[in-house]
Amino acid sequence: MKGNTNTLDMSLKSSNSNQEKLEQTHQPLQKEHQKHQGPVHQSKKSLSESHNEDPEKDKTPQNCRERDLEQVARKLEMAHEEIRRLTDELQGKEKVQSKLDSALEKAQLEIEKLKENLIKLKENDSIDLQKAKEHNQRLDEEILALRNQVRSLDSEKKVLGEEVERLKRGTCDSQQNKHLGNHSPGKTVGTEQKVEYPPSGEKLKYQQEEVQQLHQNLHRLQTLCSSAEKELRYERGKNYDLKQHNSILQEESIKIKIELKQAQEKLLDSSKMCCSLTAEWKHCQQKIRELELEVLEQAQSIKSQNNLQEMLAQEKSKVADAEDKILDLQQKLEHAHKVNLTDTCILEKKQLEERIKEAIENEAKIKQQYQEEQQKRKLLDQNMNELQKQVKILQEKESLLEMTSSQQQIKLQQQKAQLKELENEKRISDEHLKSNQELSKKLSVLQQEKEALCEENEHLLKQFDLYMRNYNQKYQYYKVKLHRVKDRLVDEVELRDERIKQLENEVGALRQQMEKEKAFQHQITTQNDILLLEKRKLLEQVTEQETLINSNKWMISSVQSRVLVLDEENKQLQKNSLQLTQEVDLLEHIIKSIQIHRGEETTVCDIRESEVLNKIMYLPNSSFSGMGSVESAGSLQETEEQRLEETVADPKSLKSLSCSQNSEAGYINMASVKETHLIQK
Repeated sequence: MKGNTNTLDMSLKSSNSNQEKLEQTHQPLQKEHQKHQGPVHQSKKSLSESHNEDPEKDKTPQNCRERDLEQVARKLEMAHEEIRRLTDELQGKEKVQSKLDSALEKAQLEIEKLKENLIKLKENDSIDLQKAKEHNQRLDEEILALRNQVRSLDSEKKVLGEEVERLKRGTCDSQQNKHLGNHSPGKTVGTEQKVEYPPSGEKLKYQQEEVQQLHQNLHRLQTLCSSAEKELRYERGKNYDLKQHNSILQEESIKIKIELKQAQEKLLDSSKMCCSLTAEWKHCQQKIRELELEVLEQAQSIKSQNNLQEMLAQEKSKVADAEDKILDLQQKLEHAHKVNLTDTCILEKKQLEERIKEAIENEAKIKQQYQEEQQKRKLLDQNMNELQKQVKILQEKESLLEMTSSQQQIKLQQQKAQLKELENEKRISDEHLKSNQELSKKLSVLQQEKEALCEENEHLLKQFDLYMRNYNQKYQYYKVKLHRVKDRLVDEVELRDERIKQLENEVGALRQQMEKEKAFQHQITTQNDILLLEKRKLLEQVTEQETLINSNKWMISSVQSRVLVLDEENKQLQKNSLQLTQEVDLLEHIIKSIQIHRGEETTVCDIRESEVLNKIMYLPNSSFSGMGSVESAGSLQETEEQRLEETVADPKSLKSLSCSQNSEAGYINMASVKETHLIQK
């Protein structure tokens, strides 16, 4: 890299010297023709392009340096981003690993608890089983003893039954003997009976006592049997409960075994996750090492840039020497051309002064660039320090992560890392040797190129003299051409001004039309607003009319329903009137019969008349009495008044009201006629 930079610096120096010479020759001509920027400028470009190819070639190394610097900066940014990304990934993986570790610890604690619970349950089960076995054995022994007792009691019961039968037989025999003794004659028999009677009575008492004892023993045996049966049932229930408890414990043990298997599977999964995390961690370590190598390469590139800057400083000193030489040459040229070309010498002096100023400005620019490069270098150094700090932090984190893993793995990884580092160092040393050899070859090539560039520089100076002669000839030709172009430009400007005036007039007419259209649109919008207000009012009126129509319809329907109700009432009243006429006929017939028999039975007639009147008072249709008819007439009048008020509100219901009034009037007339008839009777 150092050899390349040296060759580049030499090429830059030669190119800069060529550029300065060319610029010194071109600047006076450019200043004279700055006013004529039209076609003359185009001709200049066409001529300068042919002669500026060489200085552009000379500028390429500077561009290459700038590109290299940009690439280095980009690589540094990429390295920063990758380091940040890796740190984020490491932090995330550390969090995940911490979570997994906590989960593993929890799972291990749960497994230990489950194991302890299993052991306790097994111990409790074994103890319960032993107790149950002992209890079962004890119960079996008690059951056997109870069975033996029952058997012995059964045998005793049989013996007692046989004794009872024997005693019964004895009592029967003794009673028979008593009967026989009572029937035998003589005193001898009486004396024998007196002698033999007392022992038979004692035997009976003794036998009765024995029978009572046997009954008591039987009762006691029965109670013992019932208690033994109860105990057997209780023990069987206990055995059944113990069996159920054992089955439940077995199910719980199966569940615990299943949970243990699940926990073991979770442990396996967590161990797999740990393995995958360790693999990813190793991959991250490899990436960090690669980044470190890239950082080293970037440091080397920064060193090469520093060397380039030193070469630039040397070039600046050489440029200053070249400027001194140029000044000497200018003085010589002034002495040579004082006699013939005084005016040209003055112009050349001015041009040289301007070139010197430009050179000073270029130096200032180069100094600024150098300062900027120094600032960039400082920033790069700071970034390098930050990268080193971050690398240290990452290494610390890696060490912490490694401490979490087993110590044996740490030793193996350290040994592998040492081997890899040694291999990398060997590779780097081999690469350095190869690069040194290549740089030495490039140095020789660049020296040859330098010699060729010096020859080209001499050839360019000769070409420059020819170019100056041709340039003076072309200058006069382009002067004439410029005058023609100026005349043409003036004509075109006049035409353009006329066209602009026409367009302004057209724009004013269009604006007037737009204002008229806006006024017309405003009128239309006002008319639309008025029409909308009228439409809203009409809609409100329509809604009010619809509400009135609906209310009228409702009133008509209510009146019609009332008319129907009144018609039904009229029909019922007509039926009632028919019934009353029939009853009146019956009453008249009864009265006639009473009048016939009045002469014969006056006393009986009075009684019967009172009974008939009572019957008439208690008839089912007694509502048509005098007071009832008056009340009904009053209620009918009230209903008529209400209907008249409703018809005033709704004129359409007048017809129905007239019909209902007629029917009600007929009803009232019928009721009044019947009342008068009854009162007369």
